[in-house]
Amino acid sequence: MIRKLRRRIILINMLLMGVVMLGIFTAVIVNNYSGSVRTLERGMDRLLGEGFEENVSPPPDWERGRLDATDDDSKPLRFEDGGMKEGDVPMEITSYIIVTLNENGVQTASEAKNITMDAENLKACVALATEHSGQLGDYGLMYVTRNTMDGKKIVFAPNSSIYSDLRSSLLICGLLFLGSMTVIFFISLFLSGLAVKPVKKAWEQQKQFVADASHELKTPLTVILANNNIMLSHQNATVADERQWLESTEEEANHMKKLIDNMLFLAKSDAGTTKIQLSEVDLSEIVEGCALNFEPVAFERAVLIETDIAPELTLQGDATQLNQLAHILIDNAVKYAADDPHL
Repeated sequence: MIRKLRRRIILINMLLMGVVMLGIFTAVIVNNYSGSVRTLERGMDRLLGEGFEENVSPPPDWERGRLDATDDDSKPLRFEDGGMKEGDVPMEITSYIIVTLNENGVQTASEAKNITMDAENLKACVALATEHSGQLGDYGLMYVTRNTMDGKKIVFAPNSSIYSDLRSSLLICGLLFLGSMTVIFFISLFLSGLAVKPVKKAWEQQKQFVADASHELKTPLTVILANNNIMLSHQNATVADERQWLESTEEEANHMKKLIDNMLFLAKSDAGTTKIQLSEVDLSEIVEGCALNFEPVAFERAVLIETDIAPELTLQGDATQLNQLAHILIDNAVKYAADDPHL
């Protein structure tokens, strides 16, 4: 049970931490992917020119920002309020196609560098470039559009760098996730051991209590059954003749009743929460009475109990627990004295 509980604690902790870590790494991957897209988009924007033509509406992504140019060439241009931020360096585009359309949407010019595309595919890409920017997955391209005095310009560039960065992010985050989960597993293993210590202690105390209670109840039952067997063997005897066995049976039955009443007391004793009430106890009387009660059991097992008890031995103790102790010791002596007929 303890092992199952410990495994369950580890599993729950791993699941919770795994979900948290997965969320964190997913956010990192999405952020890196968005950054790669933004960097490529800024590089393509730069191909179309750093400034806007007068009286031409800016692209939607820049409507809320303003171009903040500085004289310090050490810092790149930035767009405030949601645009390009300081340190967001545009990508240097080495392969691209720029297409210029007139006001009727008819292609009037094109410029290509390190990339070739037939007219039909280029026309299809132009037809799909309806937003300010986007990706054409079927063609492996990304596009950016801009309205200029010469007409609408569209730049197409391969988006392979975006997915290359995405694969790298997935690989790094995957390795970090596995490493983190391994560390979390060992930490959970250690902490679960600390967490189940009180449960383990309580479980062991419960098992010990059951074992003690079973042994305590078995002893008087053994005496009672032995007395009954002796009386059944004396079918012609009167009650007066069997008085000894009847009194012994009654005494053991009362003793068993006390044991049942004391089960809660024993449980509290195992937990260390019960204080022993000391009183003046006649130990000689207790041991003599227990030995007398076990005579039927000894008789059935062909064992003779011989006693040599000094009279009036008194001490400070708990009479009930001393009685239980004497019962246990004499019961064990009778049980394991088969090879020696005298005790």
